[in-house]
Amino acid sequence: MELKLPLIAAIDVGSNYIQMIIAELNPEGQIKILEDVIQPTAIGRDTFTMGRIDRKTIQETCEILKGFSQLLKDYRVKDYHAVGTSGIREAENREYVLELIRLKTKIEVEIINSAQERFFMYRALRSRLPGPLLAEQTTLIVNLASGGVETSIYEKGALIFTEYLKIGSLRLRETLADLEAKSINFPAVMEEFIDSKTSLLKRFLQDIKFTNFIMIGNEVRTVANLCGEDQRIEVEDFTKLYEKLLIMTDDQITRTCGLVKNQADTFLPTVITLHCFLKLTHARQIYVPDISLKNGLIHDLADGLIESPQSKDSLNDMISSVWYIANRFGADRRHAEQVEKLALSLFDQTGKIHGLGQQERLYLQVAAILHAVGYFISFTDHQEHAYRIIRHHNIMGLSARDLILIANIVRYNTQESPSHQDENYEGLMDRDKIVVSKLAALLKLAEALDVSHKNKVEKVEVHRKGEQLIFTMYSWQDPFLEEWTFQNCSSLFEEVTGMQVIVKRKGLSL
Repeated sequence: MELKLPLIAAIDVGSNYIQMIIAELNPEGQIKILEDVIQPTAIGRDTFTMGRIDRKTIQETCEILKGFSQLLKDYRVKDYHAVGTSGIREAENREYVLELIRLKTKIEVEIINSAQERFFMYRALRSRLPGPLLAEQTTLIVNLASGGVETSIYEKGALIFTEYLKIGSLRLRETLADLEAKSINFPAVMEEFIDSKTSLLKRFLQDIKFTNFIMIGNEVRTVANLCGEDQRIEVEDFTKLYEKLLIMTDDQITRTCGLVKNQADTFLPTVITLHCFLKLTHARQIYVPDISLKNGLIHDLADGLIESPQSKDSLNDMISSVWYIANRFGADRRHAEQVEKLALSLFDQTGKIHGLGQQERLYLQVAAILHAVGYFISFTDHQEHAYRIIRHHNIMGLSARDLILIANIVRYNTQESPSHQDENYEGLMDRDKIVVSKLAALLKLAEALDVSHKNKVEKVEVHRKGEQLIFTMYSWQDPFLEEWTFQNCSSLFEEVTGMQVIVKRKGLSL
């Protein structure tokens, strides 16, 4: 008898559209879409012009989501993920909006940052692309959304560059609305504005030879269709379309291209942004996959039920983005890799004692990679600088709460222990304080095992004997300094686990 998995759903409360898909998942991990619903919204227009979401727009949003909620009930869907992007994220009254949605529709909407959005988009992308495309070649990926443009470069599977610019198609239209009324050549003004915002990108992109150029976005697919293709844009065809649109009014563009109102507002900014990126890259062809944020959300939900190769690739994408930050801040990669390896080994071997799960393991892994980035600013109070660097960086797939926890873990990677006198620690929820303290204790031990930065310790084995934990270090060289530092750094671990730490060492022989 075939195992029947529950139905799952994804909801994207976007700046220009509110969308939902309901899907069926089979035991092999294949996803069958049962419902795909999309409704226009003025959320982004309100936020990008007034800074707040208007009462009428809130009411309309709630009515749309009530309909979605009824569909969820009809299909008996219990597992869903609803997210809000820049339109709600940047609204001054976002808390009120989320609460009204919750009360009126029973749908809990999570606000995600641009890095989380990128994670879900790339999860969707990996479901459509052949594996070698990202793993073996140099690929530029541009995600053109209503609120912003995210540019990322992958080289042999590793992220080597990423940048988020607030020049999304709808935001451009609303930001430059005053100029549009005054200018006789608004497209030229818009292009000049985009060029000014991407000038720093130009310096970075102009010397890189891209094997692939991938562009993601609802209106980008419309451009591809108008160029006579489904999932690619030939530069020659696009140039003809671009030159044709420049001399048209909005009404003419809407009629000629068969657009609806919401598309009409964002279509010209999309075309001009696309033209600007073509100038930056000199690409001859752009691949435009038929994916969106909701596809990434549904695949991520499916990964939680059935592990797939793409889910591992998505985790690798996240870790790759962490290494990008570490390299940017001059981290000693050999040392960071050693601390990462040892920290994860200690976590896995002490699992029954600390009782933490895979999400907390990820926090420790990220903290281990980034634990020394503060030295880039100053050797004095480097842990404080590392805390600020992590707090203010968007790391793909990690929420604001995740970053706060990781930053605190790194902050206590010294002789200092978490204290209620510290407002950053005191501001955490009680459960999060426990997580931070346990992971900081493990990171201290892992860092101690490579205090000399010489990779002396090959491995550590952990054994329990009553209320004692015996840590045995295996090394090719004399790890006297590591042993001494480990013992001195063990007090926090002993405090949070209630175990006594005993350190032993063994030499390795050929």
